[in-house]
Amino acid sequence: MSRAALARLGLLAVTAGSGALGCSPSPRDVVPESRDVRVTPDGGNGEAYVHVARRPHGVVALAEARHMKDEEARAIVERIADELERCATGLEAQHLLVEGAARVVAVAGPSGTPALNVRLAPGDAVAQNALLCLVAPVRATTLPLPTPSGTPGLAIEATWGPSRASPAPDTYGDAGAGL
Repeated sequence: MSRAALARLGLLAVTAGSGALGCSPSPRDVVPESRDVRVTPDGGNGEAYVHVARRPHGVVALAEARHMKDEEARAIVERIADELERCATGLEAQHLLVEGAARVVAVAGPSGTPALNVRLAPGDAVAQNALLCLVAPVRATTLPLPTPSGTPGLAIEATWGPSRASPAPDTYGDAGAGL
């Protein structure tokens, strides 16, 4: 996932000392503890994700999985990446695919159907692409059932866009068809 795409989502980790804010907190100004996924490099090996599934039109990265087996989480990410690719290919054929990025946190409900928290890069076309190609497949996923040890969930981040290998739309119609 490119730094620019993550920056559009506000996903790059930023650290600031509490004294840098300059205001004393009031009860209404206090932000509750967050469970946001922070994307930071881990000690120099360059991998910031648990698993990354790359496809021609996009990338789906597993940022974190809780209370589920690694194999289950990776299989879910691979299936979502396949769905993203299938959908993006169709949208590109219709000239409706735009560059976009999203972050989805899915937490299993009592039946395994996930509740979602979604953050999208700005733009109506990005939102349309995300709903069709990313949010719908995640929503259709059944997560493992909650257990006494905890509720399964995962956080994924995705970027997508037109394939760099695909030709630009023919702006001249069939004028060059016989060449």
